[in-house]
Amino acid sequence: MNDTRSPRIFSTDKGIVMVQSETKNLIIDFLIERDMTGAEIREELDKAKSTVSVHLSDLTDLGIIDEKDHPDDERKKLFYLKSKLLGQSEAPYDEHYKKILANLKGSKGDEYEFLKSLFHLIRYGLISFGLDIHPALKEIGRDAGRSIGQGFNSKTKENALKEIADLWEDTGLGTIKTEESDYLVIEDCFDCDEMPDVGHTLCSLDEGIIEGIIEETLDKKVIVTEKECHATGADHCKFDLEWNGEKPD
Repeated sequence: MNDTRSPRIFSTDKGIVMVQSETKNLIIDFLIERDMTGAEIREELDKAKSTVSVHLSDLTDLGIIDEKDHPDDERKKLFYLKSKLLGQSEAPYDEHYKKILANLKGSKGDEYEFLKSLFHLIRYGLISFGLDIHPALKEIGRDAGRSIGQGFNSKTKENALKEIADLWEDTGLGTIKTEESDYLVIEDCFDCDEMPDVGHTLCSLDEGIIEGIIEETLDKKVIVTEKECHATGADHCKFDLEWNGEKPD
């Protein structure tokens, strides 16, 4: 049997594990549906007992599956899935990945552009390997925003957004336009400028930072959601702001 299935990535007690073997992934498919004995798995696979035993032993050693007593027959053991599927790899050697690599190569000698391209490469590479990193990036951004917000002095929404715009400008994160208090626009965004159009927004880190700053500075709950992005074909990023879960007047 050829290993044609995309590798899967699991979170186990032993850390992050990637499973590439077609046979091992078939065993996992079986155990997603129900717990099974070794004999039942061998029957489904139609493979030699020794071959199946090796795969079961490997998956057990990796922490992906485990075995337990059979409730109806004390002579038998049941194998079951004990890990969490994080994603499925799609090796990132596609046009988007290649374009980001080209940007990285072209940024030689420019520290800012090099770091930006490297950040894009790492993030897009992780996404391509099947990892949904957006929730983690947003939470990290929120923590960063709370820390940064401790140095802010604003007491109103307008002043807080002005301080955020100054921060973005001073640190090279981009240029923020804050004409309204229910949305803001970022141009020359460090997070996604020059990223190819991948069909979905990418700036969850920015979302988190803005949320964290506002919550720390004004003690107000705000939900920041990116609606437009360089990665969706726009020439800017647009973020909607919902204050206390509702649009401000």
